[in-house]
Amino acid sequence: MRTAIGIVFGAAAIAGALTVRSWAQDRPAPTTAEVSPGVFLFTTRPYGDVGLDGNSIAIVGRGGVLVFDTNGTPAAADAVITKIQQLTTEPVRYVVNSHWHWDHWYGTEAYTKRFPDVRVVAHEKTRAMMMGPAIEFNRPGLERQLPQYIQSLERRVKASEAATPAPSGLPALRQTLEEDRFFLSQKTNARHVFPNVTFDDRLTVFLGDREVQILHYDRAVTPGDAFLYLPAEKIVVTGDLLVNPISYALSCYPTGWLHTLEKIDALNADVLIPGHGEPLRDKKLLHATIGVFRELLRQGKDAKAKGLDPDQAREAILPSLRNLMISITGDNAALNDAFRVQLVDWYLHRVYDELNGPLSDDIAAIPAR
Repeated sequence: MRTAIGIVFGAAAIAGALTVRSWAQDRPAPTTAEVSPGVFLFTTRPYGDVGLDGNSIAIVGRGGVLVFDTNGTPAAADAVITKIQQLTTEPVRYVVNSHWHWDHWYGTEAYTKRFPDVRVVAHEKTRAMMMGPAIEFNRPGLERQLPQYIQSLERRVKASEAATPAPSGLPALRQTLEEDRFFLSQKTNARHVFPNVTFDDRLTVFLGDREVQILHYDRAVTPGDAFLYLPAEKIVVTGDLLVNPISYALSCYPTGWLHTLEKIDALNADVLIPGHGEPLRDKKLLHATIGVFRELLRQGKDAKAKGLDPDQAREAILPSLRNLMISITGDNAALNDAFRVQLVDWYLHRVYDELNGPLSDDIAAIPAR
């Protein structure tokens, strides 16, 4: 999805827009963590109950800064830039977009406004996805689904305000509504900035004497996943190739993703900075995710040969993944549910798609459940 408060309905749109414009000032500043000297991770609070940002990482060197992923909204990116400028006087010279998912690149316009000479880097396939398929994929959510959901929240707020006494949860509901409106406005009004530098498998950038390798191994989560490797610091910045705690397997490329994670594992990094979630200083999550993928590829192939459909295969395979699941989720009930759906179910459906023939770069639909 994208965003607009201009969509927000009739006379209420004017009042809603005024509220939304002030809402950015009320959002808390991004949290800042120095993962390693000169390597900063910025995380932002979700937008009500409808959206979130990917991690944004700034690598500071002599003569410039490289930013990996620009959040999901221009407002979030502006807030991160403010943080960066509190940390260094060096300009942002490079922005790297990891992939086409909108929570990782819709803030890029903030960087081109503040740093007109910035180079925006992505894999050539990511640029192609951004310039058409990604926008079309988001269109139904922006133009229909999210506005309809916000209208339903408005009705709930109105009903709660009319109740006597007012429900105790009314203030929280009002805040959720305002944050959801803000998200819609930011997404709709974002100016799409496309990469002006592309690469195929490798691009190396030097920030003074600091080496940053921008790498792509294979189609994985998307056709053009980029990640960073800092060889001197032994740091890998993964984008959504790895999410802490549970990666998102929608429309993925099962074999290529496994190969990519195996090659990342071979880099023997001391720190992994995921696309979402806290940094990792061991490989437990990486190895567990690799283990899940290996089992789904192996057992999925066997299940298909036996005539099981993907849903039947999922139910047959899940018990064998319990130990791996617990190592990822800690046996938290909500995380277990997410593991079953967004990792196992979505990945397994793509295993079947891959077995049926070569996968295209097209965005696959969410499997029906």
